[in-house]
Amino acid sequence: MRLRSLFASLAICAGLVFAPAIAADTPSLDLDAVRAQQAEIRAGARAASGIYENLPEAKRNELVSRQDRMLAMIQGKQTADDLSESEKLELFNTLEWIEATVNRAEDSRMVCEVRKIIGSNRRERVCRTVAQIRAEREYARDHMERRGVCEVNCGGRE
Repeated sequence: MRLRSLFASLAICAGLVFAPAIAADTPSLDLDAVRAQQAEIRAGARAASGIYENLPEAKRNELVSRQDRMLAMIQGKQTADDLSESEKLELFNTLEWIEATVNRAEDSRMVCEVRKIIGSNRRERVCRTVAQIRAEREYARDHMERRGVCEVNCGGRE
């Protein structure tokens, strides 16, 4: 429960960091808190105890590997403001993946990407859950498979 509340507070901070800045005094994600949280998660994953007890070894190894990459990226930095936009996205996506893995909630994991707006040089950040991405992909596949196939009363013919 303590870990879940820590994730919740970090998620709120991450939302404040990664949402468009409304005011100049918007608080930023404290990377020291992220490091402390990741050390706690790593210790549990390596010991395969507690909530990590039933986590497959391959998933635990992937968790540690992603932590290594993330910790190397934030090394020497104090807040998320010290990161570039692409590093912020990578940090957010990594933290979301870790949270989903720990809580076994893959479908609710948020994935963010930067997309270029068609007809413009502007870019926008789009965040969706894994479940939303899968649903959109399935809808597009189903729509393409049905294309050209007449199901009911095609052009007045039966």
